[in-house]
Amino acid sequence: MPLGSLWGIRIRLNPLFLLFAACWFLGGTPLELLMICLSLVAHELAHGLAGRALGLKVKEIELYPFGGVFRIEEQLELEPRTERCLAWSGPAVNLALAGAAIVLTSRVFPHSAALLYLIRVNLALACFNLLPGLPLDGGRILRSYLAPLFGFRRATEQAALLGQGLALLLFCAGLAGLLRGNLSISLILAGVILFFAATREKKQAVYAFLRSLGVKERELRQRGGLRGEMLVVLEETRLLDVFRLFSPQRYHFIRIVDRGYRISGEITETSLIRAAMQKGLEIPIKKIL
Repeated sequence: MPLGSLWGIRIRLNPLFLLFAACWFLGGTPLELLMICLSLVAHELAHGLAGRALGLKVKEIELYPFGGVFRIEEQLELEPRTERCLAWSGPAVNLALAGAAIVLTSRVFPHSAALLYLIRVNLALACFNLLPGLPLDGGRILRSYLAPLFGFRRATEQAALLGQGLALLLFCAGLAGLLRGNLSISLILAGVILFFAATREKKQAVYAFLRSLGVKERELRQRGGLRGEMLVVLEETRLLDVFRLFSPQRYHFIRIVDRGYRISGEITETSLIRAAMQKGLEIPIKKIL
């Protein structure tokens, strides 16, 4: 559901947010819901504005009950440093809002229930989003460190797996609270949403990665140059496993060696992609020499 736009960035509400709002009215107040909405919007707008400052084209923000998704035109795997800056921007704004509210509470409005609630909401949002699992900001920060070591796809899969694990922990914690007589619908809902979002990130990793490979040549033409990286692989290595070794924002040259470590041949990333499109990802790399 569209809400409007700020600074040229469209803002939408996910239907799950409406369900969350309806549940909140059963035990919360409109003022508390407003505080949550404003804090979420501030969090996601921080991502959007940080993305623009980093040269990315942010199209849209979609709000979920415990966070949101910002969509970038032609989104590829980001440079690790860029992804870290982008991921930190949202929690940083929540921490700044909590800090400002603490100052106002201690010096100007010492008994303001609204400010105390604003502090709790923003600290909770910052801490929740910094948990190390995709699609949370903490998961993106983790991926930015793993991608140069293991490649974008494998880093995404590992961070998404952690996200699924965190989701199960939240769900079980909420269920345990419910069995003890404590209403923990928010934890259960957060666990369910996080699990499906992490699963989607894991499934989309392959498509995002292949899509990013397909535009490397265009980026090379537009920029005039990309950083290169040499890989050395054995003849029997599958094309899929070679792609998993790729690093973000690098153009790769692949040297193939046999079991005696003698060079069998060399190919470029472009040639590897074309061979994969024609023959599939499961063949050994020696089949395309």
